[in-house]
Amino acid sequence: MNVISAMAGITDGEFCKKFTKQNVDMITLGGYNSDIESFKAGLENSVNNRREFLTCPHHLSVEISEQVELIKEYNPSWKGLVNVNLRGTEPTSFKLLQDNKNIDVLEVNAHCRQEATEKAGAGQGLLKNPEKLSKVLEEVSSHKNYDISVKIRANVENVDTLKIVELIESYNVKYLHVDATNPGIMEADYNIINKISNITNMHLIGNNSVTTREDYEKMLDSGADSVSVARATLEGDVNNIFQ
Repeated sequence: MNVISAMAGITDGEFCKKFTKQNVDMITLGGYNSDIESFKAGLENSVNNRREFLTCPHHLSVEISEQVELIKEYNPSWKGLVNVNLRGTEPTSFKLLQDNKNIDVLEVNAHCRQEATEKAGAGQGLLKNPEKLSKVLEEVSSHKNYDISVKIRANVENVDTLKIVELIESYNVKYLHVDATNPGIMEADYNIINKISNITNMHLIGNNSVTTREDYEKMLDSGADSVSVARATLEGDVNNIFQ
């Protein structure tokens, strides 16, 4: 399965729709803020051109449904999945989309590393608070309208990635999306992907620095079931990767 990940500053269906004609099986909208605390943290991040940090949770479910419709109207023959990446600071924050029947997958954001987001307890802040992460997973596991994905960042300081994977495995999670960050190196940590693949039955989506077909094949060879790209989408064409 070929996946468009939550992208660097772009969340909307208008940008994503063209990838329905580029051998893409899952498109991710987001990450979106699901509560006021994550919204305020987004404002503090003050990252240029990162519009997703500024999304307000009010009326978000309706807005997302509109974005999904835009994608499907552009290419009615596309049979892929729409995934929504959601940031939240509390388990109740993730109730925001529980009644939405227009998305296929809800993705818990446990990967954003911006300081304000993490300090608020969202993004990779959840990795440092396994008890809260467990409560978030318990909440989303009760939702019936879509499958669940969790996107984590690997190799976070003072976090045992493999223990986090085991925790996630114990809930009703279908997809494990791993940003295989390799600290200090501009290449994915293929070794951690291999280790994770050996301990999980979840569908493993490998992510990080995938910009060429060679990167894509390395990720699969390391044990990923699927591969996602993010920044590579800014070129507007991922056919060279997902050929």
